Amino acid sequence: MHEASWLLVHSPLVGPSSWRPVDDEARARGVDVIRPDLTSVGDAPAPRWEHFVDSAVRATDGRSDLVVVGHSGAGAMLPAIGASMGDRLRALVFVDSVVPPPRGAHTTSERLRGSLDEKTANGRLLQWLDWWPDDVVAELVPGTEGRSELRSDMPRLPRSFYDEDVPVPLEWSTGPCAYLRLSSAYDEELDAAGRIGWPCAAIDGTHLSIFTDPSSVLDGIEALLTRLDRNSH
Repeated sequence: MHEASWLLVHSPLVGPSSWRPVDDEARARGVDVIRPDLTSVGDAPAPRWEHFVDSAVRATDGRSDLVVVGHSGAGAMLPAIGASMGDRLRALVFVDSVVPPPRGAHTTSERLRGSLDEKTANGRLLQWLDWWPDDVVAELVPGTEGRSELRSDMPRLPRSFYDEDVPVPLEWSTGPCAYLRLSSAYDEELDAAGRIGWPCAAIDGTHLSIFTDPSSVLDGIEALLTRLDRNSH
């Protein structure tokens, strides 16, 4: 799988630093990695999800044989990113992320929208780390240096970003896709991916294991890609 290029897509709520440790480790293993900064989505005109998708695709700079790896809320845009790549796409890997429906559009649930309203000031969401109590943040990212790195490129998204429906391409979920669950909060998404028939795996970590335990995350991604590769033959 090392001949493929990996596009690491960060959640809209955090920045590219969230993938930095996985990027470093993957490069050390000989993987060609692309880790774009997609935080400008917050200042783009609606529909902002289109800007997110276009920016991610442009970052690939014409490369082919692409593995798109998305974390958390980036999962909503992964089908559109993959479709925009056409036959340059090798696989989509969802990491502790939302799983869009097989058809129609991904929509933010009313329950989550209500929760987001409580985390909004002057029309923009608080930085994601400020959503949680200090002890939860310390558990997610034990070191203050790590928290500072994550905050350095963590945007404050317009609350309206989550009012946009994100359409999915026709039959997108029947392509080469896999799911890696990091935290128990995403058990339902793991189950959904399994029902679709994707290769799935679970790590006993946290939502930010991509930052704090990159070796385990990388091992999990590589194992899933090996399974996908085997299934395609």
